Amino acid sequence: MKEVFVNNSLSYLKNNNVCNSSQESIFKYTLETLYSFFTKSLVIVLLSILFKTFGITFMILFLYSILRGFTFGIHATKNIYCWLISLTVYIICPFIIKYYTFPVYYIYSIFILGILFILLWAPADTKARPLLNKKKRIVNKFISFTLSICLISLSILLNNQNFKEIITIILLLNSICICPFTYFIFKQTYKNYRFYKS
Repeated sequence: MKEVFVNNSLSYLKNNNVCNSSQESIFKYTLETLYSFFTKSLVIVLLSILFKTFGITFMILFLYSILRGFTFGIHATKNIYCWLISLTVYIICPFIIKYYTFPVYYIYSIFILGILFILLWAPADTKARPLLNKKKRIVNKFISFTLSICLISLSILLNNQNFKEIITIILLLNSICICPFTYFIFKQTYKNYRFYKS
């Protein structure tokens, strides 16, 4: 189905002189990304409605997307892995949050580790998207650190158990995605900007 969408879209774009042969790979990547984003989003929304976790799913998706926009982190190398991770994070985790109460010590331990990991390793780039600009790396670290402190503070002030658990899941996932050990396990290079001359 994805191939049909991408191929038909590329043919249409080429026939209407929107892209040429040299731009084809860029347009193909963009179309594949859009297709994956919309299909995953649709499935996640429908499943969250089915399991009655839409509110929690939406909060995780929204807040994690903002934080990840500054911390970056590892990406799945295959579409099937991306599907498995997405369904775990946005369907299973909200289900757990709805029906299980995290222990207080667990929540605050993840809060501390989440901030520590950001200070140590954010932002974490990928081979496909190396973060070459040193100033941008520093700015992203500062923003992600400030944002995580704000989210933790808000969760403590609101004193809402579900919101605390949402922030816990977000910081845990973020910590896993920026940790050098995760890159090592999945055989991906870390700090890719080192391999480029400034």
